[in-house]
Amino acid sequence: MKHALIIGLSVLTLSATTATAIADRGDHRGHDRQAHAEERFDRMAEQLSLTDAQQQAIRDIYAEQRQAMAQVHAETRSKIASVLDSEQKDAMAALQSERRERWQQHAERRNERSEKPRRGRARTEG
Repeated sequence: MKHALIIGLSVLTLSATTATAIADRGDHRGHDRQAHAEERFDRMAEQLSLTDAQQQAIRDIYAEQRQAMAQVHAETRSKIASVLDSEQKDAMAALQSERRERWQQHAERRNERSEKPRRGRARTEG
């Protein structure tokens, strides 16, 4: 039972910290994510021949959904915290910290790889 609780909390913690890390991230990949989202939106707007008013309405819907998801994540973290005792809360905080650290190391390695020129190809600035 204790093992299942730890696994369950780990999964919930991972999903919450991953969502937070993605939302809070300001690194290069985060900018790419935003650029890709804009490209997808622009493509959709063009393919559907959306008016400026429709584009703004859809952007408002996306913003509302992001805000709602952030609220759901915060409520989930709060509900989980209300179930845990102080020792478990400390352990959860330690797990979150470790995951953030691993996530940051992973992002740094990924950025280092993307900065290295690929063999046989010249990198161009865009």
